[in-house]
Amino acid sequence: MKKNNQQNLVVIGHAIISRDCCIADSNGIMPESLISNKDWELFQKDLDESDLVILGRNSYEYFHQKKRKRLIPTSKIRDYYFENSDLCFFNPLDISLEKIINLYSSYPKKIAVAGGQRVYKLVFDEFFYTQFYLSIKMNQYMKNGQPLIDGLSTIQNIKIYMEERGMQVQEERKLDSETIQYIYTQF
Repeated sequence: MKKNNQQNLVVIGHAIISRDCCIADSNGIMPESLISNKDWELFQKDLDESDLVILGRNSYEYFHQKKRKRLIPTSKIRDYYFENSDLCFFNPLDISLEKIINLYSSYPKKIAVAGGQRVYKLVFDEFFYTQFYLSIKMNQYMKNGQPLIDGLSTIQNIKIYMEERGMQVQEERKLDSETIQYIYTQF
């Protein structure tokens, strides 16, 4: 059961994957060939509309946006550290995701989760998603790439994983000639 301050909280995950379910190459970098202009536009709009963005350190370093309030899980520090009012680093082994979110002066109404792999899993394991936007670049393959979630190498595996966490496909839409998006919703 969600706590009072979580009752109306919206938590939306965003990921674009290759047909073989990877979010990054073997070096942990998302190749430009994985980007869909329409997906990127929708993703950026949702980040702009969110009160808080949770993203991994690599994503933070690659997509450096100062205008957004960001929360960065990392094992490189102890406990947590607010660099400024819109940037906080925390070690999920030292402080839970729920506790760190509760430290904000105003509890967020909408949180966007922008990855990477460990961040998606952290939110699945310790918190929750109300929706998850999963875009698939159908013509893209990344041999030895990093999967969305470790051990999930097929679209069917991802669907089962989502269902086991109380999520089902609410909508499927074609974003462009190469990209399909599944919108999973908590049921």
